[in-house]
Amino acid sequence: MRSSRISEVACILDTDVVIDYLREYDYALRLLQRWLGEGLLAVSTLTHLEVYQGMKANEADATGAFLDGLVSVPVDVAVARRAGTMLGDLRAKGITVGIADAIIGATALQLGATLITNNVDHYPFPHLRLVRGLEDHG
Repeated sequence: MRSSRISEVACILDTDVVIDYLREYDYALRLLQRWLGEGLLAVSTLTHLEVYQGMKANEADATGAFLDGLVSVPVDVAVARRAGTMLGDLRAKGITVGIADAIIGATALQLGATLITNNVDHYPFPHLRLVRGLEDHG
């Protein structure tokens, strides 16, 4: 991603919200339309993996077109180190979080962006701004 676009990112979409959009859930359609007014929508490149692992063959074109229309933020060294540190800090407190969620959360933190998810309990990271997708479709 070109660094000039980072400041234009309004939010990071979690995988569940992307899947709901692709399934044409009404709340997700309204939610993404609303956030488009705030700036660019982005996903972690890890979301591509998560979406594609559950995709049916006949969904490939629509899925690829949608994901290609978003800013995709790579899992670079800074994101990986931040996610690893976050996981270690939580583990020391007896809290276990999945690696994918840590990477997606670290991506949002790295960009200073809000993470939109319906799985807020997957993201117990300090300073991470979360919006529950199902509740923010006004």
